[in-house]
Amino acid sequence: MALPLAKPAEAGAWDQTAGQGLLISSFSYYQVGVQGYNQFGRPTGKGTYIQEEFSPYLEYGLTDRWTIGLQPRLQAITQSGLPGTGHAYGLVQLNLFARYQIYRDDNNAFAAQGQIGVPGTASVRVPQLAMPSGEYEARLLYGHNLTLAGVPAYLDVEAAYRLESDGYADQIRGDATLGVTPFQNWQILAQSFNTISVGHAVPGQSDYDLYRVELSAVYSITKALAVQVGAWHDVGGRNIALGNAGVAALWWRF
Repeated sequence: MALPLAKPAEAGAWDQTAGQGLLISSFSYYQVGVQGYNQFGRPTGKGTYIQEEFSPYLEYGLTDRWTIGLQPRLQAITQSGLPGTGHAYGLVQLNLFARYQIYRDDNNAFAAQGQIGVPGTASVRVPQLAMPSGEYEARLLYGHNLTLAGVPAYLDVEAAYRLESDGYADQIRGDATLGVTPFQNWQILAQSFNTISVGHAVPGQSDYDLYRVELSAVYSITKALAVQVGAWHDVGGRNIALGNAGVAALWWRF
C-alpha cells in the first residue's frame, strides 16, 4: 500500500518499502538575537548567534516493517557579544534510529522508533558546539491520509521522550506535520516542533521549552528527485533564545 504523498522530511509513521530509501540533504540558516539564554538553554549575556547547518537525513527499508536511518548534524557557528565570541564548526551530533511499523492500512499508520544521539567533535575554540554526551529517545508515530476541500493530504503526529545523559533536563517532544498536495508535483508542509523539559537539570545546564513552526513547499522534479524551500519561526519558549531560519533541501528517493 503506497502513501499517495511524499513523506515528511523527518521520520514519519509510514515506513520505507524493503530495499527502498530516502535521502534528504538539507541546509538551514538560523539567526538569533540572544537576550539572556543561548541555544542550549544556558544563562548567558546578550548578543547575536548565527547557525548554519547541513544535516543529510537518510532512511532505508530493511524489511517492510523495519526502517533504519541516520542523520549527522554539521554546523558552522558565528556568535558575538556572548561568552565564547567567535567562529566554530564541526560535527554536533550523529543520530541513529530504527523504526518499526506496528500497523498500516490504506488510511492509517502506527509506528514506534528508537533513536540514539552520538555526540560529535567540538571545535577547539568553542567546545560547546558539540553535544557533550549521548541522548536516547523513544518515539510513537501516527499517520493518517485524508482529503481537505477535495485535495489529497496527510497528517503525521509524533510524541517522544528524550533521555539526556549530560546533566541536561530530559525532554518531552511533540511534533506534527500536515502535508497537502494542491497541484500536481507540488506539496505544502505545515509543521510544528515542540520541546518541553522535565525533571531537573544540573545547575548551569540546559533546561528549556521551545515551540517552533515551519512552512515549506516541495516540488517534485521527477519521481525520484524533489527540491524543498521553506522557513521556520520560534514562536515561544522558556529559558532559550528565539530566532528564525531559512531552509533548503534536495530529496532523492532510491
